[in-house]
Amino acid sequence: MNNEEKPKTKETRVTFSFKVDKANGLFTIDTLELPKHTKLVKGLQLISEYPDRLYYRGSQRIEIGGEELFPDGFDSKILMSSLSVAPRERFFELGDVLPGDLSIKVRYQDKDHSNAAFGQGYKVSLIILIEESV
Repeated sequence: MNNEEKPKTKETRVTFSFKVDKANGLFTIDTLELPKHTKLVKGLQLISEYPDRLYYRGSQRIEIGGEELFPDGFDSKILMSSLSVAPRERFFELGDVLPGDLSIKVRYQDKDHSNAAFGQGYKVSLIILIEESV
């Protein structure tokens, strides 16, 4: 056996969700954490059970491991994908981001839009593609 073998890793998808329950609200979620064996953050995507609301109304700031990846006001629609896209290709590729202190912070802003009524609100899910040691 070669002592310099590459450590074994696997790709995992981690999902975090939060409820948008106030029209034109600003939501700060700063209690999320990546699994402790995370080696790299490879990509992310946003989904919702009401994709039109997320697409038209949403923007956010996302920070992973203390590093800002997307600034305030970054449109949610850029981080979304159609169901016609193959599942593996639905992620916004980040390259290989180091997980830092494993923290994830999201500041999500909902804003009125004529193409999407707020209704009873909606849930937003952030799916993060990571590489972790096994």
